[in-house]
Amino acid sequence: MCGYELLYRSGGENRYVETDGDKASLAVIRNTLLIIGSERITGGRRAFINFTRSLLLDGSAFYLPKDLAVIEILEDVVADEPLVDACRKIKEKGYLLALDDFILKANENNPLLDLADIIKIDFLHTNPIMRKFIVKRFTGHNRIKLLAEKTETREDFLEARDLGYHYFQGYFFSKPVVITTKDIPGYKLHYMQILREINRKELNFENLRQLIEKETSLTYKLLKYINSTFFGLRQKVTSIKQALALLGEEEIKKWVSLAVLVDMGRDEPEELVRVSILRARFCEGLGSQVGLAAQKSELFLLGMFSLMEVFLGRPMEEILEGMPLSDNLKNALLGEMNDYRKVLELVLRYENADWQGVSQWAGQMRINEAVIPEIYAQAIQVAEGATSAA
Repeated sequence: MCGYELLYRSGGENRYVETDGDKASLAVIRNTLLIIGSERITGGRRAFINFTRSLLLDGSAFYLPKDLAVIEILEDVVADEPLVDACRKIKEKGYLLALDDFILKANENNPLLDLADIIKIDFLHTNPIMRKFIVKRFTGHNRIKLLAEKTETREDFLEARDLGYHYFQGYFFSKPVVITTKDIPGYKLHYMQILREINRKELNFENLRQLIEKETSLTYKLLKYINSTFFGLRQKVTSIKQALALLGEEEIKKWVSLAVLVDMGRDEPEELVRVSILRARFCEGLGSQVGLAAQKSELFLLGMFSLMEVFLGRPMEEILEGMPLSDNLKNALLGEMNDYRKVLELVLRYENADWQGVSQWAGQMRINEAVIPEIYAQAIQVAEGATSAA
């Protein structure tokens, strides 16, 4: 397996309906890098991406990692001097260049042949004589590799292989797969960055301060919170640095988590935010009943993150990538049965009034069922006031 060709599709069907080639290619680049992720799409292998003339000229190729991308130059791109100079710069940076739908008759003197690494030949629309002649033309070339495109049958593949083609692409190997995902608004990505920061083993107050100060809403809420009558401070706190120092690490993690969750849910139903906070507090409260009092912060995150798939519209596996959480917490969120997951299972049963399930899980964890309603009531009280407090 050499790699995959990534193509833009605006809907769920394998059809190209976009009239703006620049927009389509930029969407592929953006989705590959930011939204879906190159590792998920290609598994670390090469990604062939179509480039229009304007994208070659404006340096859009440099957004992509050179060890990932193959810059595929479309057949209608005119190889004039500005275009060749742009491709030469791309080549000098270490990128691979491919010529798409190559027709030898029209490209015998194409200056891009001096730069190309891969030439793609459309097997479906090239006659057998020309297929063979192209191989002969490039035999002995030290750099250029030939790719037989649209090898739809076993016969096509065997012919291309026997002629001396190096790579093969077509339905004989695999049919296209349409990958869809939901975009994440920029402000939610920033909040996820804050959550990553506060959950590192060693909290960096300076990094956290900079992240919070970039978000006006959080800055306002934190200063309002620290100056509230709850703390009874004699002097007014006017900086995030002061506020963080006064709160202390444990309280910072808890407050920031709540504030971030509330803001992330501003375009979601209010009930979703409430339930998420309720779960966080309920899991935390149950910790002391199951010998996990020292892990109450992680149990809080367990409840909060349990609904993060809904907030972000992404699979839990993707959300947890790069998140500095303990293996126990991550595994529990992914459904693996451990002590943390048992707590969450009890919480979920209680939410759904599955009293038989509650008894079952309480029995497994040796929890006195009589204390559960009180812990739940306290969690409700916190959840109801969390929006205004944060």
